[in-house]
Order: sequence, then C-alpha cells, then structure tokens
Amino acid sequence: MDDKEFYDRCADALGTEHEYLPFAHHARTRWNNRRPGSGRFPGFGIIRIFGDEIHIAITSPIPIHERIKGRSEAIELLKRRIKEPRRNET
Repeated sequence: MDDKEFYDRCADALGTEHEYLPFAHHARTRWNNRRPGSGRFPGFGIIRIFGDEIHIAITSPIPIHERIKGRSEAIELLKRRIKEPRRNET
C-alpha cells in the first residue's frame, strides 16, 4: 500500500477527511523538511511513516501513542482502539 492509500485509510478509521501532500523533493534534508506533510490530522494528531514503522500520536477520539511495525497493523490498531468501549477513569 502506498502512502496516499495508507493516509486515506487512517482518515477513514478516524472518521475524517485527509489531504495528501506528497513530499516535493527526492530526499529529506534539514532545509527542505519544513512543510507539515501528509501525516497531520487537524483536531486528532499526527500519524507518521518511518520506513516499516508507523508512529501514531493522536489525542482524539481517544489518546493513542504507539509505534507499530507495518501499515496494515497500524490501521487495524486504530480501528480496534477506536471501537473499544471507553473506560471510565475517574
């Protein structure tokens, strides 16, 4: 699955829309990596791709801060955690 499809599936799991912004350069450097990029989901958090690892740092609809190996596994984790009943932490 390519980056666009991955981010579209993440947006679907979160119940939002996503605007895919492909990286404009051939390699990341200190100077060209300043654009927010495709991993940002305003109001939810950020989901970033680092090779085979996915870093999920969202606060809504539930807080999830995880590093997962594999894109499919990350999408399944999102879907599963969002569907789980929330525990009453008082």
